[in-house]
Amino acid sequence: MRGDFVRTLTGVALAAALAACAPEAKAPEPPANPKLDVLFAQLQKAPDAPTAKMIEDQIWATWAESGSPTIDILMERAQIATASGDTELAKQYLDEATRLKPDFAEAWNRRAILSYDQENYGAAIEDIQEALKREPRHFGALAGLGMIYESLGQERAALAAYEDAIAVNPHLEQAKQGVARLSPKIAGRET
Repeated sequence: MRGDFVRTLTGVALAAALAACAPEAKAPEPPANPKLDVLFAQLQKAPDAPTAKMIEDQIWATWAESGSPTIDILMERAQIATASGDTELAKQYLDEATRLKPDFAEAWNRRAILSYDQENYGAAIEDIQEALKREPRHFGALAGLGMIYESLGQERAALAAYEDAIAVNPHLEQAKQGVARLSPKIAGRET
């Protein structure tokens, strides 16, 4: 009972502190990121899976850089809440992150993952679309979209999403497996 009170009090204090922060203006297009451009070029040329994995890790680390200490705290708290099973609190933190910094693609992606884990596929698709508006090369979001469509039995849409993920990251095993699984099914229907 005391834990619920402390959590509620902490949530109220955080909400009050964040309410004082004005949301950052939404950029019409994501700003160019030369660091990501170089990493994606290296990913395309990676000779093997271990090299690609190192580059992927650098891309994920770059995507996690919000440029805002407030957003970083919200993202960290969302991760802790998710790990402890408090998905409602995690969603509140991610909602606030997307409100305060709507151009931060990774906040949208994490919200999509949370919705996917709760089998709220409609919300997950919406958040993935928001993430992709901000970072069209987000291979994790593209693969996630493929997983959602596949779960919904929309195999052509799933295949297209997996293929888009592979176009960005040719070494993405999850997407490669999705293509291998769905291509024969779809080709068999077309003959």
